Amino acid sequence: MAQPTAPAPSSLMPVALILLIWHGLLGADYVIARFGLGAQDWPALMPLMPLDALWLQVTWALGVWLGVVAAIFLALRDDASVLLFFAAFAFEVAVGIGLFLAAPPVMLLPVPLLAVIAVLVVMPLFGWLYARAQNRRGVLH
Repeated sequence: MAQPTAPAPSSLMPVALILLIWHGLLGADYVIARFGLGAQDWPALMPLMPLDALWLQVTWALGVWLGVVAAIFLALRDDASVLLFFAAFAFEVAVGIGLFLAAPPVMLLPVPLLAVIAVLVVMPLFGWLYARAQNRRGVLH
């Protein structure tokens, strides 16, 4: 395994931790909602979204779990996080488009649908841009 040539910046671990917490919460939401493990007070996101089509369910799962794996790889300083964050970003964009097209006129979400879609797309985009910048600096191996 090749060792990185550049020292890690002080921002690497906090950014990786924030991305891991975000994608970890989405993963927990997915597991709790998908397998019915949640309590009534869990602020679930997945059941409130119109994920009726199979392709939306698959792209949602891929976006969530690729983001989790990408955040773990970023924390480990592995350059695979660049590709994984990009794939998570692409799947979240597909979910966003599908949600926008399939959304009923009145959503049950406490915030506007476009705000939810924006956050779901921006976080893996930020992770991809950050991981790509660190990879170009030689921090990731």
